[in-house]
Amino acid sequence: MGDPAGIGPEVIVKGLATAPDHCRPIVIGDAAHLRRAAEKFSPALSFNVMQTLPEANFANGALNVLDLANVSQQLTLGQASAAGGQASVAYIKKAVDLALAHEVHAITTAPISKAGLHLAGHCYPGHTELLADLTGTSEVALMLTGEGLRVVLATTHVALTEVKALITRDRVARIIRLTHRWLTQVGLENPTIAVTGLNPHCGEGGIFGDEEKSAIQPAIELSRQAGMAVSGPFPADALFGRIRSHPYDAVVAMYHDQGMIPVKMAAMDRAVNITLGLPIIRTSVDHGTAYDIAGKGVASPESLLAALKMASTLTQSSLVPQ
Repeated sequence: MGDPAGIGPEVIVKGLATAPDHCRPIVIGDAAHLRRAAEKFSPALSFNVMQTLPEANFANGALNVLDLANVSQQLTLGQASAAGGQASVAYIKKAVDLALAHEVHAITTAPISKAGLHLAGHCYPGHTELLADLTGTSEVALMLTGEGLRVVLATTHVALTEVKALITRDRVARIIRLTHRWLTQVGLENPTIAVTGLNPHCGEGGIFGDEEKSAIQPAIELSRQAGMAVSGPFPADALFGRIRSHPYDAVVAMYHDQGMIPVKMAAMDRAVNITLGLPIIRTSVDHGTAYDIAGKGVASPESLLAALKMASTLTQSSLVPQ
């Protein structure tokens, strides 16, 4: 369900007002809070409140909710809190446990608040790192996909001033390797990967920085030696400006906004976040908690629906845990 004070509950009751035909969704969250959201935004939606998965009933068209009953009626919408952060973590942990036990095929997450996580004492930069910890995974990466674009980030939720030190040969090579492995697992043979530079004009021969020479190009060479079809580094503005005429199966970008902005501009509210490297399938919406519009009825469920559809599609690939 994500952070109960954000738009997660709203987009869930809107998006699942009509049962999808490609999957059988179970919402892990607080049933009372979801009911209150449904009364405002999907009044015709009925509920099947459960304590265990065998209680799910997909025939009656009701929203199946695995109820953790952990949200106070006094919770303030549109505001980060320790209570909201703790509830969010509880939903994620339950989902991961079910996925690791093969009781569900995939998980799709509504947005959480980094501030809420920290207030609750869970000092993770976001979902990606929390999921890695919960699954005991050492190597993960964040991919954003939409409108035919797949962009994987070498660094994620860190201050821009910290990015430079994080761009190392080994880190970039690891992200390229994770990207290549994921692409082959979803059925692409000999996938092609483009890699951006970090600096304007890829450093202009060292005038604007040397990370391209010291880290990114060596990572590309290592990847090529391992048999991967990797190109670059390319200036990000030039690469994304001509990506339609020179398509790649994925792009590895160096930092958050460099990679996120092109996909979100292309896909608008339909982009999907995918975590690479996990032993489970996880997709997510491409937006945050949007506290400023929480409870106002204007949140779009399109990204949630796209994330659910992507999760369903990925269950047909070799990503499915054995």
